[in-house]
Amino acid sequence: MNYDEIDQMPLADVLYRYQALNDRDSMARSIATLKARGTWKADGSIRPEDYPPLTADEHVEVLALGERLARYYRHPVLVHHAVTAGASWEQIASATGGSVSQARQAYLDWAAGQHRLRQDFPAGTIGLGDDEYAAAVKAAGEPGADLAGDTRRLDAIRVLLARFDWEHDDRQYALEAIERIVAEGDSK
Repeated sequence: MNYDEIDQMPLADVLYRYQALNDRDSMARSIATLKARGTWKADGSIRPEDYPPLTADEHVEVLALGERLARYYRHPVLVHHAVTAGASWEQIASATGGSVSQARQAYLDWAAGQHRLRQDFPAGTIGLGDDEYAAAVKAAGEPGADLAGDTRRLDAIRVLLARFDWEHDDRQYALEAIERIVAEGDSK
């Protein structure tokens, strides 16, 4: 199955099918590993024929199922719900595994798309109307403040690297110093 076919399936069916294939794959790999090590005990409690390895088509299906689940669970409207509930951009960035500026920009991109959607269907209720869009932009705050922080961090990294003696200094020290610079900016 490809993504478009899976996208038409109810989410509960996607979850069930993904879990079934993933469990079978895990069992088949475990059985094969134990057999390869010579530690497989065929006591009848687990029958290898019940857990055949996935076919190439099934591996592709797992990819498509996983993509469907990932898109569902990382849908940008979830960020919108967090924003409207009062979550800070630092919290959102931490939850999404990115920086504050990335989270804000992704949110602004989503909001702009939702605003265009409402403009394309003005009589409908989908997307964001003008007032909702303005509120979303306001909630995103001032992205320029993050840009200034990023510029300061980048300048600090450049200074560090300019002073670094690549032939004699410990490279691990430089990496740790860069990580501290980045972490200081992410914690603000």
